[in-house]
Amino acid sequence: QMVEIFFIHRLSVVLYRQTTRLRLLSIGCIATLLLVGCNAQQVSNQIEESTEKNSAITRSEVDGNANSINSSSKGSDSALVDFDQAIAEVKFSKDADDNGPAGQNGIPDSMEMALIARVLNRNISIPGGIDEANVRKAWEQAHRSATQDVAQHLDKWPHLATLVAGYILVGTQDSFDAINKLCTAFGDPLKGDYTLALQLHNRLGPEGDADGDGFTNRQEYSAFGSPSRDQYIAAALDNKLFPTEDQLSNTVEPKRTRFNVGVVLYEGFEVLDVYGPVEMWGNVPEFDLFTLAEVKGPVRSTQGIETIATYSFEDAPRIDILLVPGGHGTLSQLNNPKMIEFLKKRHSDTVWTTSVCTGSALLAKAGLLDGMRATSNKAFFSIAKNEGKKVDWIEKARWVEDGKILTSSGVSAGTDMSLALVKRIYGINRAKQLAKQLEYLWQEDSNVDPFAIPAN
Repeated sequence: QMVEIFFIHRLSVVLYRQTTRLRLLSIGCIATLLLVGCNAQQVSNQIEESTEKNSAITRSEVDGNANSINSSSKGSDSALVDFDQAIAEVKFSKDADDNGPAGQNGIPDSMEMALIARVLNRNISIPGGIDEANVRKAWEQAHRSATQDVAQHLDKWPHLATLVAGYILVGTQDSFDAINKLCTAFGDPLKGDYTLALQLHNRLGPEGDADGDGFTNRQEYSAFGSPSRDQYIAAALDNKLFPTEDQLSNTVEPKRTRFNVGVVLYEGFEVLDVYGPVEMWGNVPEFDLFTLAEVKGPVRSTQGIETIATYSFEDAPRIDILLVPGGHGTLSQLNNPKMIEFLKKRHSDTVWTTSVCTGSALLAKAGLLDGMRATSNKAFFSIAKNEGKKVDWIEKARWVEDGKILTSSGVSAGTDMSLALVKRIYGINRAKQLAKQLEYLWQEDSNVDPFAIPAN
């Protein structure tokens, strides 16, 4: 009898979802259930509940890529995500780029969210790149928090929490600030917990590297994103698909006119680790350089020469480009909680974070290199490796670029790395011109490393 009840119940659900005429037949099924001893009210409730569950989520294709399933902000966090619907609901332009450090970050907001949706909706994880489980946890946390923060507006904009979560999942403080500013204007400042989302910048942000191939998402967008969204997402999630040199020359950078460059000092820093990059960057008119240390004032280098730290950790201004040198003093700084906490805090707001020599050991100690590629001084490579068990340490590299982080090999390699950053921001011609101006023979290929650790 229970088998008969189950079969007739499922048939009634199927019929109820069809036309009005077939729904009449479903009523007949209900009557049949009554004949076999079921309570009519229970059956009706079961049919209504099953019908609502089966019709709550409907599939829709977005711009030719099957990355979207409608997800109400009042619905389950586990539902698949359609950021396009949320963007259209509030009448944002799909071409808008409003969440960068100077208003723009080089990738349209809808493209950034489409990348996130693809990872979530197709359960994509890439060795050395994006981890879907981390993105999933961040999405669930952000969506729950956003649903609470903008609750009073969900009747008018049912998918607003999805939109808010999408902006924050980009992972940058700039993107968070952009959507928070909008929400605050409507009386809903974001107060929820978004910590997991803000940890995704090194994979989902414009300077992040979703597939771990060494090229930023913005570089992949500039190379493959026009005119096809699908081509961009495919490239951003394929670590075997690289932009060409010609494509990279067309990379669209944020429309920022100036960069604050903060150079970290500590007792026992290596002089050339600091002054190699300072010589190069000090000749970039758009860069404003300053020094900082735990305590402002004179700081003695490994060579005994002192440099004045203009700012302390507490009063340093905004840092767009952070430089962390190495030196004999690295060992003591690895046990300095104020240094490690400073690096963690400031890295979340930088456009670029760089290190020279054993400076990468400090970044590793702060957890900033976990899951990323990096290098260090080859003569003291074990120091860095011991501090970063989750880091993919590259033993043969003059410098390594992964997302917004650039780490160089020892001492003089920092100068080559500093020119590589100029190339990233302003293009190859600007970097070559700067090297020529300063009569410097730039090693342009990061893979050429004459001091590499010999293979076993």
